[in-house]
Amino acid sequence: MNISEDELEQRLRELFADERLDLPPPPDAGPTIVAGARRRRRRRQGALAVAGVAAAVVAVSGGLTMVRLHAEDGTAVMSADGSSLSVRPPENLTAGRQPQASVPGPTSTQDIEVSAPPASPTSKASRPPSAQSPSKLPHVLSGPLLDPDGFGTIKLGMSETQIAAQGVTLSDAQVGASCTVYTAHGSGVPSNATVVVSKAVGLTVVTPDQAAHTAEGIGAGSTKAQVLAAYPGAKDESGGVVAPATAAADYHFRLDDSGVVQTSLMSVNQDCAG
Repeated sequence: MNISEDELEQRLRELFADERLDLPPPPDAGPTIVAGARRRRRRRQGALAVAGVAAAVVAVSGGLTMVRLHAEDGTAVMSADGSSLSVRPPENLTAGRQPQASVPGPTSTQDIEVSAPPASPTSKASRPPSAQSPSKLPHVLSGPLLDPDGFGTIKLGMSETQIAAQGVTLSDAQVGASCTVYTAHGSGVPSNATVVVSKAVGLTVVTPDQAAHTAEGIGAGSTKAQVLAAYPGAKDESGGVVAPATAAADYHFRLDDSGVVQTSLMSVNQDCAG
């Protein structure tokens, strides 16, 4: 059986209006309802108060925990109107030391700049050759050797007789008041030489005809600087340099623009002209 909506609505109205369905309230229903409402309101207010106190306790304990935890790693926590601010002191701040600005590290290989050292020249500019030290120049070994005490087998202080006994011939005598000048030659001398013999002290001067060299490597072509380097006690004299050979004799080096051109050996104590 199908009924329309209007009929259904009408029947529902009649059903709800039937007095048989009414449930009369008890006589004390009003005061009971009011008392129950008051109880519920008091319980709700108590629950709200307890919840507020609990929230306050949680907030305080949580704040103390944050302060304690952050204080351990040096971070101060400040809270204002519900927001928190974390402040961390510089790690390098110590007593008596100023904070230093931290330098951020490179984030990638592109952030790293390596300054390459200036390229060193592969070859140095050629310098003009400097003059060698006089003491480093090669020794002169050309010509006969003129010893510091004589020439060949003849020695300073020998008389004419002693010289002749060495196989040396004395010729071209030039006789003076106290000394005689000879040309010495023969097997006893390395080469011809001019010698001066004193009547009082014997042989006093020997001058080889060709530039001789000394044991120190000074000879023909040696410079004045070389002579001075070889003989620290050398000093200038007219036309050259005189240098000590021994305590009893000196070398006399005659020089020109080319260097040493003649070397003589002469006794220090003698009565003949040089």
